[in-house]
Amino acid sequence: MGPLLSVLGFLVSLAGLLHTTVRPAVVLSPAERLDRAADALADAVRAQWQAEWRLRRLQDPEPLAVRWSSAQPWLSDLDEAVGWPARDAERPDLSGRLSEITQVFGYVPSRRLAVLGQPGSGKTVLAVRFTLDLLERRSAGDPVPFLFQAASWQPDQQDLRQWLADRIVAGHPGLAIDGPSGDMLAKELVATGRILPVVDGLDELGGPSRTRAIWRLNTELDAGDPLFLTCRSGVYSDVVEAGDVLTSAAVVELQPLGFEEAAGYLTRTARPVRGPGGARATAWDPVLEHVRRHPDDAVARCLRQVLELPLMVAMARAVYGDTSVDPAELLRRRELAEPGAMEKHLLDAFVPASFRTSARWDGADAMRRLRFLARHLERRGTRDLAWWELHLALPGPLRLLGPLLLLGAVGEILCLTVWLAGQGAAAPVVAAAILTGLCAGYAVLAREGAGLRRTLLLSLACLIPLAATVGAARPLSRDPYFDVPFAGMQELLGWLTVGALYGVAVAAGLGVIGVTAAPAPATMPFPVLRTWRHRRWLWKTVAAVFVALPAVLLTDLLVYPVSRTTLLTVAAVAAALGAFAVRGEGATAVATGDPPRRRYGPGQAGRLGRAVVRGLGVGLAAGAVLGLVFALVVGGTAAGRAAMRDDFPFGATVHGSADAGRYVVADDGTRFGVRPDGRTYIRRAGPLRGAVVPDCYGQGPAFVPRSTGPEADPCGGGEGHGQDGGKRASVTAVMDVTAGTLETGVVRVRLPDGRVVAADGLAHDLDDTQWQWLTRQSPGQLMGSALSFGLAGGLGLGFVAGFAAGLHRWLGAPVDTSRTPSPLASLRTDRDTGLVRGFLITLVAWLCALFVAVLPLGAAVATVVVIPTGLVTVALSAWGRLLTARLWFCSTGRLPWRLMAFLAEAHERGVLRQAGAVYQFRHARLQERLASTDADAGGDGDGGDGEGR
Repeated sequence: MGPLLSVLGFLVSLAGLLHTTVRPAVVLSPAERLDRAADALADAVRAQWQAEWRLRRLQDPEPLAVRWSSAQPWLSDLDEAVGWPARDAERPDLSGRLSEITQVFGYVPSRRLAVLGQPGSGKTVLAVRFTLDLLERRSAGDPVPFLFQAASWQPDQQDLRQWLADRIVAGHPGLAIDGPSGDMLAKELVATGRILPVVDGLDELGGPSRTRAIWRLNTELDAGDPLFLTCRSGVYSDVVEAGDVLTSAAVVELQPLGFEEAAGYLTRTARPVRGPGGARATAWDPVLEHVRRHPDDAVARCLRQVLELPLMVAMARAVYGDTSVDPAELLRRRELAEPGAMEKHLLDAFVPASFRTSARWDGADAMRRLRFLARHLERRGTRDLAWWELHLALPGPLRLLGPLLLLGAVGEILCLTVWLAGQGAAAPVVAAAILTGLCAGYAVLAREGAGLRRTLLLSLACLIPLAATVGAARPLSRDPYFDVPFAGMQELLGWLTVGALYGVAVAAGLGVIGVTAAPAPATMPFPVLRTWRHRRWLWKTVAAVFVALPAVLLTDLLVYPVSRTTLLTVAAVAAALGAFAVRGEGATAVATGDPPRRRYGPGQAGRLGRAVVRGLGVGLAAGAVLGLVFALVVGGTAAGRAAMRDDFPFGATVHGSADAGRYVVADDGTRFGVRPDGRTYIRRAGPLRGAVVPDCYGQGPAFVPRSTGPEADPCGGGEGHGQDGGKRASVTAVMDVTAGTLETGVVRVRLPDGRVVAADGLAHDLDDTQWQWLTRQSPGQLMGSALSFGLAGGLGLGFVAGFAAGLHRWLGAPVDTSRTPSPLASLRTDRDTGLVRGFLITLVAWLCALFVAVLPLGAAVATVVVIPTGLVTVALSAWGRLLTARLWFCSTGRLPWRLMAFLAEAHERGVLRQAGAVYQFRHARLQERLASTDADAGGDGDGGDGEGR
């Protein structure tokens, strides 16, 4: 009773949410929609980078005094291209310090500025400060400065505007909705000049890609489009020599920190110690004094050089200023006399120092797990640590098929349990075949960028061999109990083939729905479900019901007889597992911005209607093609076999009958005949003995053979009487036996008075040869039945899958443009959306299965394919893939079980930074150092390259 009430409560809540959601929204002009979206994005970006500024402790007590001056003239464009006055005396001085970056940017007439510097010289910090300062001064209508990491760009494959839009959506999925012109809203913001690109780290691209990136910037930016770019000095010089300068851009170069500036910062930020006479002192004082007094000492000279970089100053502060570790070891360890070695030492010590006060993870565990993540990112050539891409670190086939294999393993264990309980071997064999077909079909279909035509061709490549197997192995007779093409196949081959067909059909349904191999996090279109205080328990209830119902149905199907206690136990265990899976990720929540607001533009009802119409169009087209090809292959193969078979089941003299039919006589005297209309019959040599019942279960008269006995009367009457109490009439005569249907009687006889009545009890008296002769089909009948089943099944599958695809697309379209999702928030939202998707897809499948029960059998069978699709879509969602990855990596010790809590704490401690819904390592050089092989021992080795950028 509890689960039923939970389901009813959820449906009532869902109805209320739909009513609230589909109400028409306020209609705004296209420009107003874009302006509002830009304003919401500006608020989100400001909140995000202000939080990052604080987490890096750049305000505690103040950021390092990063300075710059004009770069060498040959690195800049021509004066007239930049817009400089003709006389040098009228040009402003571009030199400045951190707090003056927006002022210096405003000096440049073209509003394009390239900032160069050495690794770790402070380029990224300057880009963040520029973004925040520009947002503070932003007025309505001004472009929104947005920080882009150049490492995520593939300029040889992506044009500039598409890349900018994709990166905005990656951090703010709400901007993936359609804009006023029908294009993606983020892309329209870029196209209309409402985004000011702040491109950080051109040097992180490969050599040829850098030149290509500059070429795209020069050719795809319009005159007057602003740009802020950072790059390493040496790399930018190489790009200019190999290609061109950045058009219309002025160029400045960051200067090294002075030793006294770095020393003053370290002493201000270090914890105080008691000096002589109670004076305030720090552990850095004797070290810095030694550097001043012994400038020619190798280690002192090395330390002076290393502290020219803001990144290394920040590392030194974290390692020594915030801990009790004595920085004097930098002078004692002679192996640190080289700048590279000292920098690697500081980078290696940074993570343990950051986690020194953690109550959950010690520094060694944190280092080991962060190394794994850093290597994963290095292999993929990216800086973005996206939780929904973590499954790409899985080995081999697990990357694509991990969730399916996990579901299959659970199902196979259940089926093996049923088999061991004495229920037969069919269940585990069929489960293995279904899993094989599903994995093979999904592996072929889940290709990124594959259009409908390619998807159909790949589907047919999986379908045609299985259909040919069915056509070659199916009996050439009709099964009156289950009129489908594969009924009556050899047991083991039938299990394997039908199971594989079922798996391929589920994969085809996933293809129509749009479940791909690389899912992005979804956004929940119902604001109430994001903000309701008790939403966690709602999702637990939904998950419990969602898992418990299929488990109970599967148990009832596989186990016979099954007790109520067993069903209740299965339901309780499955519900507990479902609720446990939604227990929540991490204990540290990150602020996610203002409460969600309604999206702008047309109401949700119109969007739902368009999504459903589009899904039905794709689904019905794909289903018709797949069903037709399946029918032609099965029917053609079977019809070809039927055309080559002998006319009769054995060789004998063919006789003609009075009605122009033909027959042969077996050795026992049984006649096997074919009437002029093609129908088959048998006539035994001896008479059939039995009785005619006037009415059998309301289906009319029936012949009851004497061999059934009065106690086994199939019509339920007592001896001498039928069900309606009518008198039974004894019959003894030679009668023709023909095949019927399940509705009219599986076996029928022609009585002496000419009536044809059901004789179901006679079916047990027929041997295989007689049964196959009675039910044999002609080539035309075989092709016709295959076409009927294939088209009905294809259209049934297409209808249900198409409707489910519309719901999937509607629920997957983000609607909230004002919210800054943290990685934890985006994971929870994707989980919630996935559960709603799976629940609604399953509900639609059940409703459609009830509806098509009055339609041809093929349509009813096809809808059964979609019933498990809801659960599979949840498993293949971004959240489901993360669960699979966590099971693998956490069980092998490479990641902690509370993964998101670990990443959130690494973010809070300054090891990671947050960029929308993804994390990034604090600096590229830190990521490269953690990923290097010689960092495993925590010693000195090959480093990477550059915090502060």
